[in-house]
Amino acid sequence: MTTSRRAVPIAAALIALAAVTGCTSNPVADRATAATSHAATATPAPTPTTPPPTQVAADATPVSIPCAKLVPATVASGLDPSFAPVEPWTPPTGSPSARLAALNGTTCDWMTPAGDLLEVSVAKPSQKDATALKDDLVLRSQSVPTYGGEAYFQVVNHVGQADVFRGRTWLFVRSNKFFEPGDAATIVAAALDALGYGPKPTATPTGTPTSSPTPS
Repeated sequence: MTTSRRAVPIAAALIALAAVTGCTSNPVADRATAATSHAATATPAPTPTTPPPTQVAADATPVSIPCAKLVPATVASGLDPSFAPVEPWTPPTGSPSARLAALNGTTCDWMTPAGDLLEVSVAKPSQKDATALKDDLVLRSQSVPTYGGEAYFQVVNHVGQADVFRGRTWLFVRSNKFFEPGDAATIVAAALDALGYGPKPTATPTGTPTSSPTPS
């Protein structure tokens, strides 16, 4: 009988312990589950679903420049030694470069045997159209200071592209070798220089400076 009376308190203690354990659960797991649930319901930032604005070709100023001057062969080969110009080249309908071609701009293309691409195009839309383009790029792209002036960079379907503006002049570069803004910097700099927007040379003083008389 003594053994039975001792067993009753022990059993009661075990039941109480089980009840306490069941109530406390795992607070860390609970917080992690709550955080996961919150993250799953987070909504990504909205992106524009409307097409880019349309420019009026009749209001644009034609831009004609040889592709070899816009991007010299040494600059293109610096991105990939096997890049070769595609001449003649007509941008596919609906492509970004086709928009610049429609403005009577210059469009250029280089390819490698492996299928890597480099597109460089330049156009000069009207002031109104250029402003609309910039406003649209603020929403669908990322403004970057990499190239100076007003410029934007984004990656679309694993292909990096940059839109660079100098006033109304619109420079567009695109390549699957561009992963971030700095990757396109050399191509952009060469094209801007060819268009007359490169660094201005420092003026060299002329004449022989005259020495001041030594005070007596």
